[in-house]
Amino acid sequence: MSTKTTTIRPPDTRAVRRRVSLSDRIALRIGMTLIIWSRRTHRVRPSVDFETRQRLERERLDREARWLVQSAAMHLWH
Repeated sequence: MSTKTTTIRPPDTRAVRRRVSLSDRIALRIGMTLIIWSRRTHRVRPSVDFETRQRLERERLDREARWLVQSAAMHLWH
């Protein structure tokens, strides 16, 4: 850890709070509304054929197996 990061004090919480402008509050409200709306809007997923689903499942299992072998090897090495 560098000395620069260890010597910086946390921000002063007793600072005077500045008022937020009306336009900023409106923009924040609109932005949050759009985020919530977009998360509630469900997109229709494309149908995936059986062979593609099986291939993706095999690839996922292969990745998991490689990850397990690698983590076991790192554990033994450590």
